[in-house]
Amino acid sequence: MRIAVDAPASMFAETLRSTKIASDVVLQDLGCKVIGVISMLPGEGKSTVAANLAGLLASNGAKTLLIDADLRNPGLSRSLGIDAEQGLVEAVVSDKGWQAVVKVDRQTKMAIVPAVVRGRFSHTSELLSSAGMRRFIEDAKATFEYIIVDLPPLGPVVDAKAFAPLADGFVLVAEWGATPRPLVRSALNAEPQIASKILGLVLNKVDLKKLPRYGAYGSSEQFLDRYSSYYVDKSEAKVKVAT
Repeated sequence: MRIAVDAPASMFAETLRSTKIASDVVLQDLGCKVIGVISMLPGEGKSTVAANLAGLLASNGAKTLLIDADLRNPGLSRSLGIDAEQGLVEAVVSDKGWQAVVKVDRQTKMAIVPAVVRGRFSHTSELLSSAGMRRFIEDAKATFEYIIVDLPPLGPVVDAKAFAPLADGFVLVAEWGATPRPLVRSALNAEPQIASKILGLVLNKVDLKKLPRYGAYGSSEQFLDRYSSYYVDKSEAKVKVAT
């Protein structure tokens, strides 16, 4: 969950920098950018991308808030090891604001609003589209430059659709060799309010050894071995030389 921070010269971190640039270009007129991170299916790595994108932004000095809004399966909060009594649900329902439930990463100063789910909570889409959620986001926009929101997959639930009016853009995460293209097409065709705000797609869990086989002749994938040295941290290079 911290690759972009611990290995800033990695290929993964560079991909997330490209994501940042896409959001900065498309949403350049906004003082605060609210970016939802979605996938089609569970397990494609959207929470990992959300955490690393927010960590990269915060480590570069941007005031960044990371929100776990996957309220039925808060994998982001579990993966980050956040121990909290209250989270997004309590803040929105009680109209307390983000300050009442926020956690701060000591290294990057990234602010995190976790999800604390007790038992089954089926009205997640209503909460994410509520007036309280709108006030929560508007309050946070007065402080932060980026708000990264980890949302549930598009396939199983309608939560991302419910949150769409509050998002300025979406980053779609797909898994190499696993996410069906027809599913992506049909889901985006069915949700034009999300499709119109897609900033880009992150292809996750790529097999770099096989990737050149799928690139067209003369494409960048054909030259991975030529520029792979640009994605090695200096500390990693020293280790390789020493051994």
